Amino acid sequence: MREADMNTDIKIVTMIKWGVGYPADAFNRTYRALKVNLDSDVEIVCVTDDPTGLEPGIKSVPQAEIPLDRSKWNDGMWPKVALFKEDVFPTGAKVLYVDVDIAVVGDLMCFFNQIQPDEMQIIKDWKTYHEQWFPKLFPSNRGGNSSTLGFVAGDHSNIWDQFVADPDGSFANFGNDQQFITGVAKNLRYLPEGWTGPFKKSVAPLPPLAWFSACRPKPDCRIVAFHGSPELDDLTRRNRSDLQLLAEGFGRIRWIEAYLDAYDGPVVKK
Repeated sequence: MREADMNTDIKIVTMIKWGVGYPADAFNRTYRALKVNLDSDVEIVCVTDDPTGLEPGIKSVPQAEIPLDRSKWNDGMWPKVALFKEDVFPTGAKVLYVDVDIAVVGDLMCFFNQIQPDEMQIIKDWKTYHEQWFPKLFPSNRGGNSSTLGFVAGDHSNIWDQFVADPDGSFANFGNDQQFITGVAKNLRYLPEGWTGPFKKSVAPLPPLAWFSACRPKPDCRIVAFHGSPELDDLTRRNRSDLQLLAEGFGRIRWIEAYLDAYDGPVVKK
């Protein structure tokens, strides 16, 4: 029996941690939320250049050497392509990648049902409000958004191989990791649109409506993504006064306060 056939029952959720952009506490928070929203046999992994401070339940995997000048890493989150290196995960395992700057608000096991051999599951990049409201005036042909990815380990090593063959050319031609993945992945498939919602583009209405809204995710949403500003921690009375929240464009968002209260402490097992 092939190794890939032996590993088909393995399910992994992975994050990637490099540099100092997000501290270990941010990964620990997301880990705690993942534990509540996954079956107990799903392994939670962090691919990282520094596992210091991570919860003991997070399996750390060394990050591969990235053959690109480090000053360019932030211009597109290029270390993410190392997820597709052949020996990072057991060949044949189903892998769900999530960014750390998210809120996990629903059961995630449905994502594993979407993951199929030789397919790359990715989010369709979200449209802005003006693209949604005025599609004829603002036509959009967006590709994938790599904040959530699903794949079978070993099926997409061509992504890593193509990157390391010409890292500077990849950087120059694609600009960021998600455009690169969208451009070179085999059999790209888009995940169901409602499962992952961007906070600023679908969960929260525009100000001033957001001042009076609970800004709750829709019932079928599993992951709320926070990209840029505001981040999750910017939307709580822990770190902002009511006046500062209004200046951000939002009122008090109680579900975020409850989320932080639940997951900034010890692990809560499902």
